[in-house]
Formats: sequence, structure tokens, C-alpha cells
Amino acid sequence: MERTRRALIAVRLTLQTESTTSPERQLAECRAFCAARRWKVAGVAEDLSVSATAVPPWKRPELSRWLDARAPEFDVIVFWRLDRFVRRVGDLHEMIEWSERHGGKGLVSATEPFDLTSSTGTETATMIATFAQMEAQAVAERVASSRAYLLTSTRWGGGSPPFGYRTYAKDGARYLEINPETAAVVREAAQRVIKGEPVNAICRDFEDRGLPAPADTYQRNKSGKDFVWYPRTLKGILTSPTLLGWKARNEDVPGKKYKRRILVHDQEGHPVRVAEAVLDQEVFDRVQDALTRSAAPVTQRSATPRTPLLNVIKCGGCGKNLQLHTSRKRRKDGTYRVTEKVRCLSRVASPACPGYVFLPDAEIVTPILQMLIRSVGNALVTRRTYVQRTQARDESDPSHESDEDHWRFEPLGITFAERWQTMGITEIGDDLARAGITVRCHPQERGGHVLEIPEDFSGRLAKFLK
Repeated sequence: MERTRRALIAVRLTLQTESTTSPERQLAECRAFCAARRWKVAGVAEDLSVSATAVPPWKRPELSRWLDARAPEFDVIVFWRLDRFVRRVGDLHEMIEWSERHGGKGLVSATEPFDLTSSTGTETATMIATFAQMEAQAVAERVASSRAYLLTSTRWGGGSPPFGYRTYAKDGARYLEINPETAAVVREAAQRVIKGEPVNAICRDFEDRGLPAPADTYQRNKSGKDFVWYPRTLKGILTSPTLLGWKARNEDVPGKKYKRRILVHDQEGHPVRVAEAVLDQEVFDRVQDALTRSAAPVTQRSATPRTPLLNVIKCGGCGKNLQLHTSRKRRKDGTYRVTEKVRCLSRVASPACPGYVFLPDAEIVTPILQMLIRSVGNALVTRRTYVQRTQARDESDPSHESDEDHWRFEPLGITFAERWQTMGITEIGDDLARAGITVRCHPQERGGHVLEIPEDFSGRLAKFLK
């Protein structure tokens, strides 16, 4: 007897307005669609305020949980329209391949004539997804055109204003003007940098005096903690051309993850001025010279991550990632002494963190690996595979597991200790991160490191192993 199909209803909406289809309507029509076919609704994955163009199905908060851990619980994914599910042809093909790897699951629209279980379903779905992608590209082009216009106008395009400024309303738009309170902070910091005072010391003084940091000024600090001034933030403020009253934008740096601020020019090639200057050109130039002289010498960085167990080791004080820090001090003979420490990136003496510092090998890698071997080294490494239901239960077959879809965890015949013996520290770190294992790092005098190992750590890693 054929089993009743189990349907997962996927509801998605980027932004709810009067012109959009409400989540309630999407859900109601999908339920009616399933009822008409006598499918059992196994669950609902509702992702609101999520863009289908920017976020594929396997990365959405609710739907990703079903696609990963709960895949055996449904046979078909039902959505109101394909553009509610995907807007990129590549994402659709990825989901088709996922469906084939997981028991031949179906992808079905409740309002459009296709079903991937039919002979023409895949071709129809691809065609509809192509039009959905074209529509998304058209919307993106309209938004880009609007932003390009705003970029060269004297209006403020939106978001938090540069530190030292505030916005005001005029003729239905917003413009920038100097904020006397924050501009005074910028000017004080500029003069102190010119005199040779370290940025770190200026930040400490600002905190001691209770001067609101940018996060507090823009009302982004919801924690209620003490004001925190970070040197990187203050340097970013002091090096921004917006202090001269010019409009600037962020530009990607080739090969880097960060962006840089550059001036915006009009069609005639002139910089666009949007407000009076907080600093005059002479003071701004002197600040740049002072910051350049105080900067540490630039060293060639490795293209690969050098921090041992990156994203696994956490600061026991504030919980942030620990990272490797390399310093170079010049000796009298012209050579350099290189020192490596693993430390939290919170500023020294910051109220947010005690600022723990560790030796990379002796205090991080060696003790943590020893703790891991003692705790989970004898556990067997497993691999997760998807097993489709059997058509009929055979009670006499000793190898029979279940007549339902399920995950099978197959032992690979080695323990974690044996696996890690053949791997480098970076590969071990990848294993730990995928397994959800983290380490709260404390100095020995503060109790030492604390392992945080989830009960299902082996199962979490199993889905990544082939």
C-alpha cells in the first residue's frame, strides 16, 4: 500500500506590505492544496524578512533546519509560488540535486503548473525560475539606479550619519549638518593625535569621562553596558574624508574582506560636498601624517589562516574569538624580534574584557588537544547517509532497519584520536567547528580552559564526512 505523502510547507516573504502576499494567505492556499491531494502536512517552515535572491533555501533560519536534520520527516516541499521559494536558477538546480540525494523528494508549487515528480516538471520549473531571476535582476537594477542618483546628490541617502554629523529634514528629504557635541569629540581626538598621543590612550580617556561612543550615539548599544571606545573605530572616524564635508562611499578592496572609503564625484569629476567640514584640510592632513607615523610596520601576511583552532577558541572573559597576534620589535643590530601571542582582540584595559593573552603552542594547542583526546578521543567517527524507506517491511531480514526514511550513521572504523593524528591543526580546527565544540580559554590562575562539547557533536560532524 502506498504511503500518504508528507508535505513540508515553505513560506517566505522579503518584506510585508499591502502589495505583497501575506504569510497567512500563502499558508492557507498551501494547506488547501495539500488537502485536495490528501497529503499530510508534516510541518511549516516560515521565513519572514528573508530575501530569496540573497539567501538560498539551505541558509534560511527555519527551512534550513528541515532540510538538514528533519529531511526524513517529509516527502515533498510545497510553496505558494516558485519565486517564494527561489529566485535564482542555480539555487533551483541545487535544490533539485538535493531532492534527488534525499530519496527523490518533490518540489511543488501550489499555484503554478509544475511538479518535479512529473516528466515535464523540471523543465517547467527551470523556465519559471528563469523569469523569477529576470524579475529580481530588474528590481535590483531599479534600486541601483535610484542609489546612483542619490549618491551624487547632496541629499543624505539614509542610515547612520558619519560621526560628527547629524541629519535634518528639508523639502521632504534629509541632509547632513554638523553635530556640535560629536564634532567636538572629533576635534579633540584630532588635536591629541597630532600631538603624538596614542589612539588607545585617547579611547581610555573617553571611556573614563563617559563620552558616548558611536554605538551609543547611533542608539545601537542595547546592552546597557559601559561606553566602549575601540581604537579601530576612532581611527576609522579620523581617516574618513566625510570629516571634510565630502560625500564618500565604501569600495571593495581587491583580494580583501574589508572596504575602504573613497570620495564620490559628480559627472564633471568634482567631489560632492554635502555639509560643512568638521576639520579643515590642514588639520585633516596632519592627522593622517600622525596616524601613519604611529602605525606598526606592515608585514607580509600569510594567505591562509594562521590562528590555531580559529573560531573554536573563545576568550573566557568576553566570549569573543581569540586570534593570533604577531609583533615585531627592531633590535639595535637592525634585525627584528618576532613575538606571537594568542589574545582577545578587545582593547587592553577595556571594561568589556580582561584581555587574556596566551602562548600559541604551550598554552593553547598542546593543552587543548590533550583535553580533547581525554574527553572524546575514544569516540567513533561516523558518517551520515540518507536512507529511503523500504517498500515493504521484512521482519525476517536481520539487516532491516526501518520502513521509513531515516538517517543512517555508519562508523568509519576509527576514533577521533586516530583521525586527528593524521591531520594538521587547521584541519582539526575545522572538525571542531563543524562539531560545535568550543573552548572557553582562561589562564591557569583563573581555572584554565573549559571545553564546551554538545552531546550530538559526533552527529554534527557526520553530515560533513563523505
